[in-house]
Amino acid sequence: MRKKSVIILLLICLFSACRYEDGGGSIPVKDRIRGEWKVNAIQKDGVATLSESPSAAEGYNNLFSFFVSQRLEITYLDGGTFYQADGFYEFSSDKKKIIARFSDRYLTYERTYEILRFKNKELKVRFTDEENTKWILEFTLIQSFRPYGY
Repeated sequence: MRKKSVIILLLICLFSACRYEDGGGSIPVKDRIRGEWKVNAIQKDGVATLSESPSAAEGYNNLFSFFVSQRLEITYLDGGTFYQADGFYEFSSDKKKIIARFSDRYLTYERTYEILRFKNKELKVRFTDEENTKWILEFTLIQSFRPYGY
């Protein structure tokens, strides 16, 4: 009986260790988000698209940079010219949403991105825009801004 308990305890520890690598584990979300993230997939009302985006700043291949100061910079290409949208972000109290405020060349946006998946190098969010269109954005971490040791 005691041997079985030790084996079960070891299996629990083993699976807990796997979860750390897959989901970020003990690294707080505010530290995991820090870095440069590239939009690598967009869905509009459940259909994948490369040609449509919720705004110029939220398009395919655009770069979102999340800084420790909660500043948000978005680098995007529009009409053959690179632009930068500036703003701020914060997490909801339950850490399941990112509230972002940013301005592109045309408008100012306030988005509440519901986090669907957040792993070390993968972020997937969804939101509904002003026209009631449902969007999903998927990001890949390009460069981490976390301190050494995380």
